[in-house]
Order: sequence, then structure tokens, then C-alpha cells
Amino acid sequence: MEHIRATPQTFANYGKVVDYPTIAPTAQGANYKYWADLAHYLIEGESEIGICTVYEAKDKVVESLERHLRTPEILIPIDASMLLPVLQQGEPDNEVKLFKVELGQAVVMDPGVWHAACFPYGKASCSYFVIFRRGTPEDDVEFKPLSPIGLGHDGSGGGQTTLDPTPREEA
Repeated sequence: MEHIRATPQTFANYGKVVDYPTIAPTAQGANYKYWADLAHYLIEGESEIGICTVYEAKDKVVESLERHLRTPEILIPIDASMLLPVLQQGEPDNEVKLFKVELGQAVVMDPGVWHAACFPYGKASCSYFVIFRRGTPEDDVEFKPLSPIGLGHDGSGGGQTTLDPTPREEA
């Protein structure tokens, strides 16, 4: 399966995508433009901002997913585009979708969406902001093991990245 460009339409089953706006700004002045109300999400209580840095791996595989039932999760790439593996609750494990999130975009995953750490796209590493309810890493993470799903091409040469649901042979 080829990666899917994250757009509001393609990502709708998993949450929201915020793109750079193409509409008139809500407010502007001589040295700024501001667009309000681009996405909505509800977090009960205090929230936290973290940074996740991911590295290109020799074996590009997804071996487990995680989800958070009490909070949405917002991911914002900092220094490179990234690939986000997601799975809707109730879908078979081999239905993992791989979304490319570009610099200048943010994704807001709905509570309960299975996901893995992102993979860098076209670079050896990338970092991204992670925003969710404070304390989520300690008290709202459920893990789901998978038969390893191998990633195909890493995207650095202009090709498409694919998920290969064929389990790896164990050495």
C-alpha cells in the first residue's frame, strides 16, 4: 500500500489535518497575518507539549501500536515531513494506513486511534511536537502488538513508501 498524503479528507476517519490556510486571515497588520479557528479539539484538564525525535532504522517495521482513550493527540513536524502509521479501532491489523504529514501541517488524532511513532521521510531523522492531556504517557497508553509490518521504500529518492503486511522471517 502506498502512503497517503494527509489531507482533511483522507485523514477524516482518524481526526483532523490542519493545513496552511488559503483563506483570508482573521486579522492582519503591517507585520503579521493571523488565522483563527483552524481546528477544534477537547482536552479535559491541563495539557502538555513534548518533542519526539525519530531515526531512520535499518529494519523499517511497525511491531506495535498505541492509543490514548482520554485525549486527542496533536502531532506537528518540526524539521522534516514524516510518515504516521494509524489504524482505526475495529479494523484488522493488516489495514494499517500510512499518512505523510508535511512540514506546515498538523494532525489531530481522535482519542482511541491506534498509531505508532512516526518515521522520518526523506531524512535520517526528524522531530515533531506531541501535544495531549498532561500525564498521558503515565496513565493513558494502551499497547497493541502486531505481526511485524515492514515499510518499503523510505521516500528519500522520490518514490512512494509502502507498508508490506508480510511478516519478516526471523533469524
